[in-house]
Amino acid sequence: MKTLKLLKTVIPVILLFTATLFIGSSCGSDETRNDEEPACNFAISYKVEGVLTTHIEDVVTAEIWSPENYTVNKKVYDIWTEEAPTFNFHTSMSLQDEVSVHTSNWQTNLGSTLLLNAVGLESNGLTFKILQEASAVGDLVKISFSGTVGGKEITDGLICTYIDIVH
Repeated sequence: MKTLKLLKTVIPVILLFTATLFIGSSCGSDETRNDEEPACNFAISYKVEGVLTTHIEDVVTAEIWSPENYTVNKKVYDIWTEEAPTFNFHTSMSLQDEVSVHTSNWQTNLGSTLLLNAVGLESNGLTFKILQEASAVGDLVKISFSGTVGGKEITDGLICTYIDIVH
């Protein structure tokens, strides 16, 4: 009788302990995941007056031009899409954590130029920051931008695309 009573008490405790170990070990792990998560939701995204515009990786071209090509003597990112609304970006400020503003001639002056045809604006009034530098085909480049241009506020600007060509 004592044995049966003891078993009735011990068996539920053992079952509960085993279940806790099993469930606990399946939730989370210290191992790193092998499958890569997407870098960003879009290759290009920005808001003009709160209206979001996006472009996916398949329609964006990203190039790096070597420092020898321009008098600024720095590598240049050239990132664009011909998908409407078109987006055309150049910057000779290309190193990690560099911040730049608009320049009318990025080939001879350090800075950036962004043409947003849908808005009909040049980038005078925007600030750009290199969040992640790239240097080879397949590298991810991330550049944030925001500011006010022609009285229109541009927020949440992010270029987050992979380099297609290195010249």
